[in-house]
Amino acid sequence: MKKFTISNLKKQLAEKTKEELIQEITMLCQTFPRVKEYYQGQSDDIHKIVKKYKDIIEKEFIEGKARGLPKARLSVARKAVNEFKKLTTDPERLADVMLTYVESISWFNTEYGPDDEDFYTYPVDMLDQVLPLLAKHQLLDKFEPRIYAMVQNATDGWGYQDSLEECYVDVYGRFDE
Repeated sequence: MKKFTISNLKKQLAEKTKEELIQEITMLCQTFPRVKEYYQGQSDDIHKIVKKYKDIIEKEFIEGKARGLPKARLSVARKAVNEFKKLTTDPERLADVMLTYVESISWFNTEYGPDDEDFYTYPVDMLDQVLPLLAKHQLLDKFEPRIYAMVQNATDGWGYQDSLEECYVDVYGRFDE
């Protein structure tokens, strides 16, 4: 049996008719939810996909109160961001999901003050990733009010607000409260 390679796949697909390709892609969408999401992300359904991933993140830190505290699993929220990155290359939508991650954890930090450094460093790391993306695609002005509010409302714990403010100042200049 031949080893699976992209070039072998391309040769295999080139031998199929348009109808056969449509049938195969349809079957893949029905069988694998991630494939369906990928194609939804390439169409007008991107808003539904964005909402889905933002909801996953917000549920972990804000809305997920079943019994007391939200679950606040950083790994679940980070996985949601990483999975969303695989579905689209739209920088504005990607920034929206990444900033939702920072905002949700920031809200949780302010409300509950967790005693775990990761809750303060992970969102700063995410902001460090999203700001160059915004700069590269000339979106800094569009997201500036949202990022400013995020920094302004952040808790002081573990030097968190100072770290977010430093990220803000590096890109936007002064931070005036």
